[in-house]
Amino acid sequence: MNKISTKKELLEYSESIVNTVREPLIVLDQHLRVVTASRSFYEFFRANHKDTVGKLIYNLGNNQWNIPKLRELLETILPQKTSFDDYKVEHNFKTIGWRTMLLNARQIKRTQSKDRIILLSIEDITERNAIQEGLVKANKELEVLTSDLESAARVKSEFLANMSHELRTPLNSINGFSEVLYDETFGTLNDKQKQYVKNVLVSGKHLLLLINEILDMAKIEAGKMSLTISHLPIRQVLHEITGLTADTANQKKLNMCLDIADDLPPIEADSLKVKQILYNLLSNAVKFTPDEGQIGVKTRHTDTEIEIIIWDTGIGIAAENMEKIFEGFFRIETPYSRLTEGTGLGLPIAKSLVKLHGGEFVIESEGVNKGTSVRITLPIKQKSVVKHNENQNSYS
Repeated sequence: MNKISTKKELLEYSESIVNTVREPLIVLDQHLRVVTASRSFYEFFRANHKDTVGKLIYNLGNNQWNIPKLRELLETILPQKTSFDDYKVEHNFKTIGWRTMLLNARQIKRTQSKDRIILLSIEDITERNAIQEGLVKANKELEVLTSDLESAARVKSEFLANMSHELRTPLNSINGFSEVLYDETFGTLNDKQKQYVKNVLVSGKHLLLLINEILDMAKIEAGKMSLTISHLPIRQVLHEITGLTADTANQKKLNMCLDIADDLPPIEADSLKVKQILYNLLSNAVKFTPDEGQIGVKTRHTDTEIEIIIWDTGIGIAAENMEKIFEGFFRIETPYSRLTEGTGLGLPIAKSLVKLHGGEFVIESEGVNKGTSVRITLPIKQKSVVKHNENQNSYS
């Protein structure tokens, strides 16, 4: 009585374990007939106990399980091994349709009867497989799209660069002849004529500035912007640039505060590019600061780099526009900014040129009408040399 009770308890215990497994699970005897199946098996494959237990696995569900790959596993592979893992099988079941499954099997020998039983677990990966295939397809499509976008960007940059060159040549002639006329080199002009020539000259110079910015941006995007390195007396350059913007600042009655260190060391940098960066940033400070406001420049340095901060008490930048200002042609829409001219390329170009030097570019603002602070760092010595000339180094 105790043996029967113990046997019954063991059977109930083993069936409880089988039923706790989330994946469908079948227990087969050595003749490949079903000894028991988990609750999840019955639910997933829409089977019942009567048509399952004691049946040859291949005959389950009106021979739905007569799968060539499954036969290979159970009759060829398993007799030679005690187990197999993650064997992928695809099959179209009458009750549940097409399924992709991973089969895992363990062969166990009973100690008393010497018989063997087979535990066969079935993991349905149909949805996961479809998602993976979809991801692979999407990645391939994304690669193609990325390649197309990169190609389009290159074509755009090359077009802008070529068009800028083509436009600059006649525009330089227009500006040159306008200057000759304005200077009255070949005869005097009446007041109206002189005003018209001045308008042509001012507009021409402004247009040339815009074209140069577009050309610079096109070169940067195309990866064709290079640096011509020389030893640059940065303290002298800062005083030079602040002097260039002093007249405009005075016209607006701006208070310019300079805190430029006397011991600022010279740096290895592209002179024209650094002057372009500083002039651009300081011009912005003047342009976007209302009359009687304040602008300033201060510096500090370590043994390896210098830091330049250009600040103002101007219109500031809203938090939602902080990233947008580095997008080409983006202009912040405020009543004050509509009075100013520009392409919106100044900051993106300045940031790219600082990065090209191996420096850092950080812009901060507490919000609209709360001013702006731009901090740039430039290395005192450049690290990577592309080519070396007698008088200068070129970096790219």
